[in-house]
Amino acid sequence: MLMSVLVLVVSTALFLFYIQAVCEKALRQEFSHPYFKQILQVLHLEYPLLRDSIASSAPVSYSSAILALKCDFFMLKYLLKNSDPARRPLALRQKLLMLYFRVLLMLLPLRHAFKLGEKEAVVKLSAILQYFANSVGETLSAGSYAAAQSGLNS
Repeated sequence: MLMSVLVLVVSTALFLFYIQAVCEKALRQEFSHPYFKQILQVLHLEYPLLRDSIASSAPVSYSSAILALKCDFFMLKYLLKNSDPARRPLALRQKLLMLYFRVLLMLLPLRHAFKLGEKEAVVKLSAILQYFANSVGETLSAGSYAAAQSGLNS
């Protein structure tokens, strides 16, 4: 009985480690153009200000940080799902990063209560949001290019 519980715990830990490694690899993806800058100008997202204030060690309100991260996430999630003119489903990488974002956001109150790497978690959440902003920008850029090409061909 003890051995089966131990195997279950180790297997779960390895699975979670694997998921985190896959998400970290996805976040290291380089985009051909910094699309997130255009998205930030249009949408006025809050995560860059939050990331910069944490980097400069400025005091950050915990509740406003959570609210800003949630709002930015829902905005970018909506745009990711609806910005593709071909209406293709989200890529597995994007779905996995959305799940990873939700888990990190869900664990943030525990990190805040016990003062365990709260700032690092907010920076990680900001990196995920930047990845989503780049993905939205890339999708919109490709869509506008395709529309321009179809307009030239007709």
